[in-house]
Amino acid sequence: MISYSVAPVRSQRRVGTTPFHRYTFADGTVWTEFYRSPVGYLLRFPDLADFEVSANGKTVTAYPVAGADEATVDHLYINQLVPLALSRQGRPAFHASVVTVPGGAVAFLGNSGMGKSTLAASFALEGAAFLTDDALLIDECAGIRAMPSHASLRLWKDSIDALIPEGAPEAQAISYSSKSRLLAGNALCYRNEPVALLAAFELQWQELDDISIQPLEGAERTMAWIENSFLLDIEDQDLLARHFDWTYRIADRVPTFRLDYPRDYGMLARVRDAVRRQAAKPG
Repeated sequence: MISYSVAPVRSQRRVGTTPFHRYTFADGTVWTEFYRSPVGYLLRFPDLADFEVSANGKTVTAYPVAGADEATVDHLYINQLVPLALSRQGRPAFHASVVTVPGGAVAFLGNSGMGKSTLAASFALEGAAFLTDDALLIDECAGIRAMPSHASLRLWKDSIDALIPEGAPEAQAISYSSKSRLLAGNALCYRNEPVALLAAFELQWQELDDISIQPLEGAERTMAWIENSFLLDIEDQDLLARHFDWTYRIADRVPTFRLDYPRDYGMLARVRDAVRRQAAKPG
């Protein structure tokens, strides 16, 4: 699918062109810069690593900066580069966590900070299993199926303190985030095989007093998927056309809802019940 290698350490020397796209945090800090390169693309994570991606998305080479640890570089590859490179191959990938429910799985779409991982962890701790924390890969060979990804969940300390039993295994810390990466095991159940995707829920946060699940239809439904897509080259018109085609096709076949609820750990059991009831309804 993707040939991946890690090259020797090198400095992030100045690129002779301006980036055609950037990911930034809410405070304006640059997270990723996207450049074109002789081999295809250069993705720069400032002070961490550069990644060269072939034009067809089938080869990725990491160039860590001095001092970047192996765990951080590998995590960048798994969580960021894999879905972006697959988008270049024409494989749909979305910002979402996925958990099992009776009869299949559901996805929680949303940007960082919306609670995807916390919600996925709450399911995985209570008899369900998670497939992925932040990157939903779709397989359309036999219906719409969610594909498993790395068997770990990244959580803030308050979520760990509220939800995770003491002694749950953790992966090596990554340098760019204070989140802890918890590994699947006896506490956090993980599913390592594709599962039919029954429904998707786009997470909102409007400080409501109770749980709200509202169906999305038409353009609003499609936009929920488009706005949570991984896309390597936003200027490639052919890729964009294919991207909109597959996104529309997936949105048309997967019932999609807007989910909002009070961000109170004591509400999570009710949220899980509401999601399961909604997913069990006929499409």
